[in-house]
Amino acid sequence: MKMMNKTTYVFVLLLLIVQGMFTLSRTWLSAHEVNVTILSGANFLLFLVTILSAGITAKSFTNPNLQASIRAVMLSFMIKFFVLALAAFIYIYRERKAVNLPALYGAAFLYIVYTGVEIRLLLRALKK
Repeated sequence: MKMMNKTTYVFVLLLLIVQGMFTLSRTWLSAHEVNVTILSGANFLLFLVTILSAGITAKSFTNPNLQASIRAVMLSFMIKFFVLALAAFIYIYRERKAVNLPALYGAAFLYIVYTGVEIRLLLRALKK
């Protein structure tokens, strides 16, 4: 459980840093036609889903069965991917012609950032 607390703190810090960057660069992003509200919502959704998936994977590390860890990694990836894909499809369906593609691209970039940080933290915890 100690590792999960450290992971949670790192993701809270990442959430706050990214939200702070959005707040500070709101005018620049708006000038480049990026919807900051969509980016902020995607950031928060990524935070929640990443905490869930990191928890599932970290809990599997205590199981002596290697297959349980592999299943947990695959399950956490599927949960994260499908929740975010569903959110994107709902947004696209609701907005139809007014979809803000730069915000969706930014959300995809945030997905890569959160996934990279999650993998790095979990691999570090697995080495210990």
